[in-house]
Amino acid sequence: MQNFRDKTAVITGAASGIGLATARLLAVKGMQVALLDNREDTLAKACRELEEEGYPVLGQVVDIRYPDAVNQAADTISSRFGSVNLLINNAAVFIRGHGITEVEQDVWDWLMDVNLRGTLNCLRTFLPLMQANGEEGHVVNTCSISGLVVRDRKNGIYATSKFALVGLSEALAFDLAGTPINVSVLIPGAVASDFYLSSAEHRGSLGGPNLFPDTPEDTANGMSPADVAERLIDGIRHKRFYITTHAANRAMVEQKYRELMAAFDAAESFET
Repeated sequence: MQNFRDKTAVITGAASGIGLATARLLAVKGMQVALLDNREDTLAKACRELEEEGYPVLGQVVDIRYPDAVNQAADTISSRFGSVNLLINNAAVFIRGHGITEVEQDVWDWLMDVNLRGTLNCLRTFLPLMQANGEEGHVVNTCSISGLVVRDRKNGIYATSKFALVGLSEALAFDLAGTPINVSVLIPGAVASDFYLSSAEHRGSLGGPNLFPDTPEDTANGMSPADVAERLIDGIRHKRFYITTHAANRAMVEQKYRELMAAFDAAESFET
């Protein structure tokens, strides 16, 4: 997409962090923006701020785990703004501190229902609307560097969901090849947002004691959500499938793929 003016964006997890920063930037560029989030008070505050700045926004309190709730939001958005051109599946939750086999089933269900199935619910609802208008469109699935490389941070359940989301995005890109709708996967590193704390709030008592510190040290000096949003919009403009934000993460990915290439070299040597 090169032209954003007078078009409509739908953003999940839009009440704060990357979602809100992206909503603001798109509004500045002339888009009508629907902000979806399940934090009613936080969402109301975000919409009020954008409206006071003079931007056309619509807030919808939605838990994306539930298809009917997503469908109802879509009906409201269509009535207010008409066709949808840009879908940013940004909503996600996080947990760390547990080994894979230590995480109880209810925690697995909660996290996968939001991070993976919630994204799928939004795709099933909004993608047909985008296809029906026959215009150029774009889908962005917010992932993480943890969707490419697993580090020793005991966040394996989160990484599993994001690895799956990268695969879903690659498959979606193949499905939509040759159509006016492009697909991107956003891969940020540490971001200075309330993501960890809001995830802990949503998780409640699931998984036992809250393992999130009040000020996560790995996000204290993270990239600002506004800077992530700038990189995201640039990636959309250039129709990049992978949109990365933190150049310093290149080394981890290169190391992973050196190991993969070495494995293929070993296979080739074995065959000969």
